[in-house]
Formats: sequence, structure tokens, C-alpha cells
Amino acid sequence: MRLEAGTNRDRSIGRVAAGIAVGLGLALGGCTWVPLETAAEGVRVADASAVTHCERVGSARARTKVRVGIFARNEDKVREELETLARNDAPGLGGDTVVAEGPLGADGVQRFGVYDCSGR
Repeated sequence: MRLEAGTNRDRSIGRVAAGIAVGLGLALGGCTWVPLETAAEGVRVADASAVTHCERVGSARARTKVRVGIFARNEDKVREELETLARNDAPGLGGDTVVAEGPLGADGVQRFGVYDCSGR
């Protein structure tokens, strides 16, 4: 009896492995890995019109992965992570509000203005 390369069993195992890899990539693509620090819990995300009477105290540059291997991550999750990173930076700059300044870059970088809006 002669065994040929690429038997049905080999192909089935390959399909299962490929399915697991795709499923894992899709699952990880939706994960959020950045925890909000306790000091940042009171920091809000706003748009530019909401900070007209606030004092700008600095800027934050946030960066995260937009891809996991060959898979693009969920854009909402990426944006959420970037906002969380900016919120985590704000208390150290004396801010309580962050505002995205420009679009999310293809490299996963976004800049945020940090504002102190307390008492305003």
C-alpha cells in the first residue's frame, strides 16, 4: 500500500488549523488591552466645541496596534484604546478632558489635546 502526500486526513487537519488561526485572529482583533487607570476615571473625552472655555494644558500622543498579524483590528476598539491611553496621560498633565486632534493614523497613532475644564 502506498501513501500519497496530501491525503484527505492531512487536508482536514490543515483546514482545522487554518480555521483556528482565523478565529483566533478575529477574536484578538476585537480585544481591548489597555486598562483605564484609577486617576483617569474622571477624565472625559470631548469634541473641540466642548472645550472652548477650558485651559489647554498639553497634548498626548497615543499609539496602539491596528493589526494583529494579518488581521485588521476593530476600528471602534482601536479608537477606544487610543482614548483610554490619552485619558491615562491627562491627570499627569493637570487635565480632566481630552480631545482628538486629527484622524487616527494608519500607523495607529493619534494626537489628543489635554484640557483643564474644572470650574468652567
